[in-house]
Amino acid sequence: MTTVLPIAPHSDAASPGLDRAGLDGAGGEVAGLDWLDALATPLWLLRPGGQTVWMNDAARALIGLERDTSPAAVRIALPEAPPDALEQAAMGRKVETRAVLHAPLTLPLEVDLRLAPAPRPTGLILAEAPADSGARQEMMRLNEQLIALSYAYPDIRFELLRDGTILDFAAASPGDLNVPAERFLAHRVQEVLPEPAAGLLAAALGRLNEGQTVIGLDFSLPPHPGQVGGGQPGTAKSFEARLVALPDSDRVLCSIRNVTERVQAESAARRAHHLLSDAIECITEGFVLYDAQDRLVLCNARYRELFSANTDLITPGTDFETVLRGGAERGVYRVPDLEGWIERRIEQHRNAGPPMEVQLQNGRWIRIEEWRTHEGGTVGIRADITDLKAREAELSIARDAAEQANQRKSDYVHHLSHELRTPLNAVLGFAQIIHEEMMGPNNPRYRDYAGQIAAAGVYMLDLINNLLDLARIEAGRMDLHEEACNLSLLVDLTFGMMQPRAQDAAVTLCMEIPDDLPSLRGDASLIRQMLTNLIGNAIKFARPNDGHVRVRAETTREGGIALTVADNGIGMRPEQIPVALDAFGQVHGRDRAAERGSGLGLPLTRALIGLHGGTFHIDSSVGAGTTVRLTFPPCRVGGAM
Repeated sequence: MTTVLPIAPHSDAASPGLDRAGLDGAGGEVAGLDWLDALATPLWLLRPGGQTVWMNDAARALIGLERDTSPAAVRIALPEAPPDALEQAAMGRKVETRAVLHAPLTLPLEVDLRLAPAPRPTGLILAEAPADSGARQEMMRLNEQLIALSYAYPDIRFELLRDGTILDFAAASPGDLNVPAERFLAHRVQEVLPEPAAGLLAAALGRLNEGQTVIGLDFSLPPHPGQVGGGQPGTAKSFEARLVALPDSDRVLCSIRNVTERVQAESAARRAHHLLSDAIECITEGFVLYDAQDRLVLCNARYRELFSANTDLITPGTDFETVLRGGAERGVYRVPDLEGWIERRIEQHRNAGPPMEVQLQNGRWIRIEEWRTHEGGTVGIRADITDLKAREAELSIARDAAEQANQRKSDYVHHLSHELRTPLNAVLGFAQIIHEEMMGPNNPRYRDYAGQIAAAGVYMLDLINNLLDLARIEAGRMDLHEEACNLSLLVDLTFGMMQPRAQDAAVTLCMEIPDDLPSLRGDASLIRQMLTNLIGNAIKFARPNDGHVRVRAETTREGGIALTVADNGIGMRPEQIPVALDAFGQVHGRDRAAERGSGLGLPLTRALIGLHGGTFHIDSSVGAGTTVRLTFPPCRVGGAM
């Protein structure tokens, strides 16, 4: 059976005058016994109830206590003594027994004790231990090692009863818990620690009493004023606690570790990770990172968006080749030689080769760029260059169009010089003949030559006027002098002007315009010019000796007016129509046409109908003739004439 001498509660009522060590700590009870303090024998003074009220320096040295440690911190167990050993000692009988001494931050120490009444009638019991034992010296050495180890070990450790009573504790920095070390003795842990630690430990002890054996928990404490260590000043402190119920015992071991620095480091790492993730998400291109084993680490939302058909494979830990081949099998990429492209893509990825462009199945173009990291991983950027590709195509088309325009310009100048040089040579030649009277004075042929000169002049004037009109229209400087126009009248006037040419070519002119056709608002002179160009072309290319030109006007379903000029002449092949609509375009040579033309009639007519907001359409087939349709918009139909 074990007799335990309990630790006296640390209060003035239980041990008055115990605020100082040594003899003064026991107040009047040990007055006159100061000579005991000088003895080399370890001595303790106990009350009959077993409370330790004083110990000398030798006793402190035996256990390994600091001088300012309260005697009440010592617990003495008498495992081999009879239950009434203290009563017998108090009545004057000496009792020898084996005792186990328990003190903070030391190992339990077994010693032989002799119990006897104190030398004076103080009512106290004197406990004396031998001062010579080698075991005691070894125990002191072990206690010193234990104390050193306790201060080197970062945890705060408690030995508790199941109700939370603190039997023992060891701590390198007891102030971490914002509690003075002396408060840990003879108190319950849930009464000493601040909240929320107290409540959490009380709940954990309750679960241990219900049968659990190991419980772990985390808690934080507010900073202690003037704290040093355990985190930056003014910051909360974080702790991890672990409670273990000892089997076949009523004791619980509790260790509490200050993990503030680790928690702060983890928090800083999480903030850095979130900051990096946010930055990566803000990148407008797709971003992806593979580790040294070529496994996917992370990617941003833009990357997932570009390869949305492959999202289930784009997960951390998936290797690059699996992601690539999975996408290829699902038709993500639009490449002619898929297997060959995959091999080139893997080679480019492994060696971080030059950028590569690929078109996806949805038509988007992606530029792939990759770089190696210091750890052997791969970081890649996927940029959507669809718009860039479209601009390149547009620039290519524009470049081709510019080259074609430059060629047309050269052809234009060539045709213009030819068209002007030919009549001008005739003018100069005939003028010189007439001026020098090379055929004799007053030769009747001079009159014909003068007519040739006049015709050539008219041709050049018409040519220059047409060129100027085209230039003004293209520059947006042609003004319309709008009025209500009667198409029947305009066609009739044009027929009157073109009739001599039609008679010479044996071509019949026909007009089919209903009497109730609404008036047309436009520039009458320009409308006549369009009719002149179209009717003139029709006469020129009409069927010889059996030709006819038909001019028709009608309202459209949309409310506009369609003006049609059709002939039954030699016609054109479909591929010749764009040539005929180009300036100076000559589809038929002189062997197919009755008279020469400048090639400006159709282009100018198309520009003039466009100036009126209308449309130009031409149909033609070889041997069946040509039909040109001018459509004026509904907004130009009607109005007073």
